[in-house]
Amino acid sequence: MKAIIMAAGVGSRIRSVIGDKPKCLIVADGETLISRMVRILKSRNVKEITVITGYRSELIHEELGSRVNYFHNPFFSVTNSIASLWLARDLLNDHIILMNADLYVEEKVIDIALSQTRHVVMLSDSSRIETADFRFGVDGDRIVKTGNNLSNHETDCEYVGIVRIDRSFIGEFKTRMEHMIQRADFRNWWEGVLYSFINDNMTIYHEDVIGTFWTEVDHLGDYQRLQGWLAKRASLTAIISEENLLAS
Repeated sequence: MKAIIMAAGVGSRIRSVIGDKPKCLIVADGETLISRMVRILKSRNVKEITVITGYRSELIHEELGSRVNYFHNPFFSVTNSIASLWLARDLLNDHIILMNADLYVEEKVIDIALSQTRHVVMLSDSSRIETADFRFGVDGDRIVKTGNNLSNHETDCEYVGIVRIDRSFIGEFKTRMEHMIQRADFRNWWEGVLYSFINDNMTIYHEDVIGTFWTEVDHLGDYQRLQGWLAKRASLTAIISEENLLAS
């Protein structure tokens, strides 16, 4: 199993928090988002982790050092993540966990991703509909509609930002991505490759992580949501510790 973390973006919507740093270097509970993700993956015995960099790549190198491998997209300012992944396509040769770098997830979310065995599974959350960003409409465990313009009525869950691709599907995935690049679709997201299969009525699965906490940290509201959850968790931990102390 390999992991590829997409970290090339500028993150302009959260400059008020991060300044001119990549947003994966936002600190939450004393640890940057990307360091935390690398730590969790390594604790699950995912040994080969590659971070695809772009904007201010030197800061990510400083943060992670030799804990990961790196691949740099020098065209990050004029392309989107599909181009980053296409440039790094030779890395796609095994079971792959692909994820965006601006994520904070409970560790159980990674366990859910790693446990998948179907050819391609996108993680989703059915508790996030009214506030959903990128939305899925599903039929059982199959994704049938995608987009950030789906109505609440059409939305069954929100995309989490993590995908597990089986090695049996890698060749087909790379071929589709190659065709999209040949059509100069450089400004698409890497997930757009999977959405193109859905548009062709091919099966792309989802796995619901309802009951776990996760958030992308793409703008100030996301950051505030994360800080609020961390504060509640710290308060609950303190209460439990006090109760245990009194009980002893």
